[in-house]
Amino acid sequence: MLLDLINIVKVRRAIVYFGLVLAVLLLQNTVLSRIPIMGVRAFIVPIAVVAVGYFEGGVWGGVFGLIIGFSCDVGLNDSPVMLTVLFPVIGFFSGTLAMFFVNRRFFSFFFVSLAALVLTAVCQMFKFIALTDTNLVPVLITAGLQTLWSLPFAFAIYYPCRAVSGTNLSK
Repeated sequence: MLLDLINIVKVRRAIVYFGLVLAVLLLQNTVLSRIPIMGVRAFIVPIAVVAVGYFEGGVWGGVFGLIIGFSCDVGLNDSPVMLTVLFPVIGFFSGTLAMFFVNRRFFSFFFVSLAALVLTAVCQMFKFIALTDTNLVPVLITAGLQTLWSLPFAFAIYYPCRAVSGTNLSK
């Protein structure tokens, strides 16, 4: 009787997405943190949050964003709660966008990922602009380069997440 309450397909997908969390964090922390291009490192975690929200809906995207945001805040010594708050918002709104406003094809996914990367860069640079007396131009250049360097990873994240979700785009 208790097993009738459990949707085994959703449990399997949650386990696969947990593996995706580990893979993205491993790639982010071990490989991409060691490869700076023009002094800037890629930050691909927002793309993974967008992908889960995009294919599974806003609730899954929000929960996935909360888990991965907390993991990033613990792993990165940047700010204590910024990513824990930002990533559930990104996951929820990307799921809402995909459900009501945009299709689930790669072109729209690319632009939603771009918006998530820009929002993440704006939140990361906020403390440098608002709280300290910092020149705006280098901060904006760094944010733009981080976004451009992270954006090609949308190709690598989109297709595995689409396969896991079982979304058929030919209909």
